[in-house]
Amino acid sequence: MEPLSLLLAVALALVTAVSAGPGVIECWMVEDAGGGRLTKKPAALLLRQGPGTPPPRPDLEPELYLKVHAVLTVLTHTPTPRIQLGQDALLDLNFAYMPPTSEATTSLARGPPPFGLEWRRQHLGKGHLLLAATPGLGEQMPAAQEGTVAFAAWDDDEPWGPWTGNGTLWLPAVQPFQEGAYLATVHLPYLQGQVTLELAVQKPPKVSLMPAPLVWAAPGEAPPELLCHVSHFYPSEGLEVEWELRGGPEGSFQKAEGQRWLSALRHHSDGSVSLSAHLQPIPVTAKHHGARYACRVHHPTLPALGRSAEVTLEVAGLSGPSLEDGVGLFLSAFLLLGLIKALGWAAAYKSTWKESKEKKAQ
Repeated sequence: MEPLSLLLAVALALVTAVSAGPGVIECWMVEDAGGGRLTKKPAALLLRQGPGTPPPRPDLEPELYLKVHAVLTVLTHTPTPRIQLGQDALLDLNFAYMPPTSEATTSLARGPPPFGLEWRRQHLGKGHLLLAATPGLGEQMPAAQEGTVAFAAWDDDEPWGPWTGNGTLWLPAVQPFQEGAYLATVHLPYLQGQVTLELAVQKPPKVSLMPAPLVWAAPGEAPPELLCHVSHFYPSEGLEVEWELRGGPEGSFQKAEGQRWLSALRHHSDGSVSLSAHLQPIPVTAKHHGARYACRVHHPTLPALGRSAEVTLEVAGLSGPSLEDGVGLFLSAFLLLGLIKALGWAAAYKSTWKESKEKKAQ
C-alpha cells in the first residue's frame, strides 16, 4: 500500500509535553477525495521525538500507516475552566497553520491567509452563536452576544509560514446560565479545526452558626435550637451539612445527636443560593460542659475537609467566673464606689452651704 499524502487538521483539548516515548492524540483528518471534494475521517495522531521510523503500534498494521502533513492545529491550555461567579472568564484558544508543501507555498500570496473564527455555546440541549469574526475580510458579521470579545488575529506575518494565531474569548461577569460546552472553530480555505471547552461556574459557601459564641443549658435540659446559615453558593448540587459535637463525654469528636432538618433553597439575584440547616440537640449533662457544637459544610467548591463554624456549650452552675467576669466586677465596684463618694461630697457641700446661709440671715 502506497503512503498517502493527507491534509491533517488536529483539534487538541490540552497541550501535552511528550518527554519520552510516543503519545497519542485523538483527532480527525481531511483527505482530498478528488474532484474538488474533501472527506473528514477520525484518526489517532502518534507523536514521537527525533528522526527515524514510527514506533510499532500493536493495534495497527504497518501498511496502514499514512504519511501526513499537519497543517492546521487548534488547541487550548484550559479545556475545563472553573470560573468564580461574577468574575470575567478568558477562554484560551490558539491555532497554527503550516502550508502542506513547498509547491503550495509558492502558489499562495505572501503572509498568513484569511481565517474565520466562531464561538458557540452548547448547554442543556440548546446552542447558539456567541461570536463570529473574519479578520481582514471586512465581511458583515452578526453582533457579538453577552458582551463577548475575541482576540482574533495572527500572531506573526512571516511571508511563507508557519503562522500562529490567537482566538481567545473574553466573557465578562460570568453568570450560571453561561455554563456549558464552548465550541471554538477556526476556518481556513479548505480546512477547519475545532476544540471544545467545558466552562463551569462556581462560588463557595459562607458558613455561620447561631446563637454564637455560647449556648446555655441546665443539666437535663436541651440547649436551644442551633441554626447554621449556608449562604451565597453555587451550584446548588453537591451540598452536605454535618453536625458534630467536639470535646463531649464520648471523646474529642462525635456526631451530634438530635433532630435535624434543612430549609428550602433561597435564590439570589446574582444566581447564587442559600439555605439554613437546623439542629435541636438532645438534653445535656454536666459532662457536656465546655463541648462545642459544629456545623460542617461540604461542597464541590470547598477543600476535602469542607468549612465549619462552631459554638461552645456552657452548662448552668458549672462555669466559674472568667477573667472577663472579674474585670467587669472590678469596674462595677469601682464605679459604685465613685458614685457613693460623689453623693457624699454633694451632701456635705449642701449641708455646709445651708449652714452658711442661716448664719448670714442672723
